[in-house]
Amino acid sequence: MCDMIRAAKIAISLPAEDLKRIEKIRKESGMQRSVLIDEAIRFWLDNRDKEKMIEKYEEGYRHHPESLDEIKALEGLSADAFAEEGLK
Repeated sequence: MCDMIRAAKIAISLPAEDLKRIEKIRKESGMQRSVLIDEAIRFWLDNRDKEKMIEKYEEGYRHHPESLDEIKALEGLSADAFAEEGLK
């Protein structure tokens, strides 16, 4: 939730249809508009950060994929773990 003491005010323009949707959600949830928009922005920012981390992982994997020996070793470890859990 937003820290109203350190909050900065901004003015934004939205398509009327988006504002209607926001207002509907706000009324249904009982949230203040600022809180709802703050949560939506934080959700977007968190997802953006996660997407960047995934992109970095994928790029690293493209440059250094597992070898066939590593894949076989991981398959063996997975099979052992499943067997220990009785999921053979």
